[in-house]
Amino acid sequence: MPQHHTTSPTAGDERTASVPRTLLEAATTHPDAPCVRFIDGPSLTYAALLSEVRAVAGALAADGVRPGDRVVLMVGNRVEFLTVALATAWLGAVSVPLNTALRGDALTAMLDLVGPCRLVADGDVLVDVAGALERSGALTRTWVLPATGDEAAPYRLSGLPPWAEPFSALRDGGAPPVHDPHPAVDSDLLAILFTSGTTGPSKGVMWSHRTALAFAENTEWVMGYTADDVIYTCLPLFHINAMYTAFLPGVRNRAPVVVSPRFSASRYWTEIAASGATVTNMLGAIGALLWKQPEQPDERAHRLRLAMVVPFPVGHDAEFAARFGTDLTELYGSTDSGIPLGVPHGERRPGRCGVPAPGWEVVVADEHDRPVPDGTPGELLTRPTRPFVGQLGYWRQPDKTWEAHRNAWFHTGDQVVRHEDGSFSFRDRLKDALRVSGENVSAFEVEHVLTGHPAVAEAAVFAVPGELGEDAVMASVVPEEGHDLDPATLVAEVADRLAYFAVPRYVDVVDALPKTSTQKVRKAELRERGITGTTWDGGQRRRSR
Repeated sequence: MPQHHTTSPTAGDERTASVPRTLLEAATTHPDAPCVRFIDGPSLTYAALLSEVRAVAGALAADGVRPGDRVVLMVGNRVEFLTVALATAWLGAVSVPLNTALRGDALTAMLDLVGPCRLVADGDVLVDVAGALERSGALTRTWVLPATGDEAAPYRLSGLPPWAEPFSALRDGGAPPVHDPHPAVDSDLLAILFTSGTTGPSKGVMWSHRTALAFAENTEWVMGYTADDVIYTCLPLFHINAMYTAFLPGVRNRAPVVVSPRFSASRYWTEIAASGATVTNMLGAIGALLWKQPEQPDERAHRLRLAMVVPFPVGHDAEFAARFGTDLTELYGSTDSGIPLGVPHGERRPGRCGVPAPGWEVVVADEHDRPVPDGTPGELLTRPTRPFVGQLGYWRQPDKTWEAHRNAWFHTGDQVVRHEDGSFSFRDRLKDALRVSGENVSAFEVEHVLTGHPAVAEAAVFAVPGELGEDAVMASVVPEEGHDLDPATLVAEVADRLAYFAVPRYVDVVDALPKTSTQKVRKAELRERGITGTTWDGGQRRRSR
């Protein structure tokens, strides 16, 4: 019988629950059990990870890191991300993981917002962002990691700014390890996590220890993790999915976690099979990209029992599960909102993102925050029923915090529908919804139709200015390899599957869509670019009958 190892704190000790204590308990009860393995990197037991965390915590403490200080990480999927993030929490300080692809003014603005702060960065990243770091002035110390695989080579600062110091000088400086974690309570600030910025400027979401633990708990409620599982992730550790739906639940359940450097459609199933994975998460375009791949001999030669696929392969859930030989599930979650909805483990609800998760209350409301009837689209509003399960607000942005939490509800900005059976389905980002000819258009639904065309690999639909102050529908589409994609032909062939007002007027054929590291399309970038000289214009569409 599979055994769960998660703890259920009593009411008396729940306030003292923290991420470091979760690791400490795992290392105390199962010191020699495998904890995490990095593909093309090291494997660590719980005891080995704990030892390294204590050592890095000692080094940071010797440098003056104190409770509440911010430590920024621009680190890829390597063991140092875990040891630095966990060591920061061990000291009661605050980790700030940033996307390693950030550049320019956006990076400078984030550093200015959280500064003063220290930075740990991959060497190849630092070379590209040195100018942005110098413009910020927020950094009090910068440590650099050598390129992955070069740890044994003598570290050289060639090509790096003189103010950057090797991480090895910090780690191996002789500071004594910090044996006991800071006596945090569950409401203490753990991390500042920046939103993906797909619809506008990123905000720094404040997560407490309880927020992180509740995120992990509700993932377990959906995935049914046990110690018999092997959890595979190819998503970046600087994102909540890899850290809090894979790594932290793995620690809580004593289930080993396998970390890939990055997502690759061509080697995905090979890695799944070789890792012995039984569970995984697919976000953004991952599910669609795998579905579009030619069949591979090893895509069913695995132990995978369950995959969380978000967004769900609408209309193809049964075929997807049958082709890849795994059950599928879904949840609704984000950096801003936690996990207020999910499909309970053992249930199947194709096309639904679930029911209210433990510890959450939800409502679907109109623009005036008034509940709407079942079957009517509206904005998802959420609030936790337990203290500190939700976010603590936006770092140094009280106006944005109040705007999002007005009327004692968190406003997700997402359009959903509640069904009569109490389950919910996702419709669209409100900012992605369009108003055309007096009608609402779901970008999500138009994208589904476009990607169903055999010549289309990916599609992103968004609004551009139309006549009379309304929106016009525009689509950026990526052709399938080996296909010539003619916009006029594409629109003609999908028009009968869409309402006349939802048919794209404008089409751009592009080589790739701009994406975040978690494969979400950066629609703000597409909207800003808008109509170009190469955009096809099919003219304003009229009702045909």
